[in-house]
Amino acid sequence: MKLKIRVPATTANLGPGFDCLGLALDWWNTIQVETIERGLEVEVDCPPGVDIPRNRSNLVVYGMDTVYRLAKQKRPPLRIHITTHIPIASGLGSSSAAIVGGLVAANTLLGNLYSRDELVTLATRIEGHPDNVAPALLGGLMVAAMEGKQVTVARFPVPRELRCVLFVPKIALLTKKSRGILPQRIPRADAIYNASRVALWIAALRERRWEWLAAATQDRLHQPYRAKLVPGMYELFDAAKSAGACGAALSGAGPTIIAFAVHHGEPVARALMQAAQRIGLTGSTRIVSVSPRGANVRKM
Repeated sequence: MKLKIRVPATTANLGPGFDCLGLALDWWNTIQVETIERGLEVEVDCPPGVDIPRNRSNLVVYGMDTVYRLAKQKRPPLRIHITTHIPIASGLGSSSAAIVGGLVAANTLLGNLYSRDELVTLATRIEGHPDNVAPALLGGLMVAAMEGKQVTVARFPVPRELRCVLFVPKIALLTKKSRGILPQRIPRADAIYNASRVALWIAALRERRWEWLAAATQDRLHQPYRAKLVPGMYELFDAAKSAGACGAALSGAGPTIIAFAVHHGEPVARALMQAAQRIGLTGSTRIVSVSPRGANVRKM
């Protein structure tokens, strides 16, 4: 059997929704899985200088092995070819895409033993939090809540006119480092501030009140602390909004900046690049739509 799996990039938090809001983007990694006679072969197409394991420690393989262990079955000999387009260590869900791709591949080979909701919970146990894995699996905008080890997710379709304008700096920022800088305790006022803005995000989405995103993307739980790890973060936010973006935020743990625009994102992308050049930050911009689809698989 031969499979082709596509998994989207994701952006998490969206400003205030720390570890609970995530959005699937129309930017994809591809994984091809083929059963062979013996062994494990892992091939990777990725940008120069990117080091992705080509053995059992590869996250795609790890995801597959997790499903096979759960099913109490032995993984068959496989050839796995991974084409990586999502930047690594950039706050765009590259690790989640790999884990989700492995889970979906193994589940398909096993005859779809597990539902998508079960895969979300399993992926969360591997990744640690659901805000990237849920939209990677299910698409759209996801609200995820954890109760012990159980994950509850709610999916919201996103109007087609919303554009995500990304500025991806040429610096890597590991999630572990970006999470490590966060405080263990927060003031009650900051918790209330963020809770209100998460609610406003959902309201803006449902009502198409894009002007509400200026307030809805504000945050006090993680962005102020991570600003010291992301050069020019607030300058880039201001540049995007001055060019017409409805709101701007740090994508996941960073360092990518995401701005939200309606219909046309080109002026926002130019403003982000110009602002980055002024502060001496190199990187690239990309305008993507929200993906209504999550991971999908095709038998070849």
